[in-house]
Amino acid sequence: MSSEPRAQPALRRHFTYRLNTLSKLNDMMSQELYLAGSGLSLPEARCLAAIGSQPGQLTVMQLSFEANLDKAQVSRTTKLLVERGLVSKLPSPEDGRCVQLTLTALGRQCWERVMPLIQQRNQELLQCLSEAEQATLLGLFDRMLERARQQLRSDRPGD
Repeated sequence: MSSEPRAQPALRRHFTYRLNTLSKLNDMMSQELYLAGSGLSLPEARCLAAIGSQPGQLTVMQLSFEANLDKAQVSRTTKLLVERGLVSKLPSPEDGRCVQLTLTALGRQCWERVMPLIQQRNQELLQCLSEAEQATLLGLFDRMLERARQQLRSDRPGD
């Protein structure tokens, strides 16, 4: 019997750790790019991009998911975007839980500056991979996202 303690996997070897680290590094780099290119913070750019890409009625939860931000951050950020004249916010006549978020003319101009920055950030991150590797990676991510969605649905009571 060996006197060495059983080797435990290092935290840094786990996929979820690596994924979260990549996400944090990407956020830091995106924040700098968005501020320089559009004058928007990362949360502002994410909310603006989501609203511009999916105009219409959104709940705070939907926008939170689409912008990858918590509900409180989405509420604060949406308020800032409205105050800056980039977003219009109206209560939904059909559903009191929803609001209608749309880009103003100024918001649309800003959105048109933000979207190429998002594309640029994606290209910078993926440029170390060949086109075939990128396609494989994105396909694998799609499968993992679907698996996570299925797990979330099956873990919810009443579903």
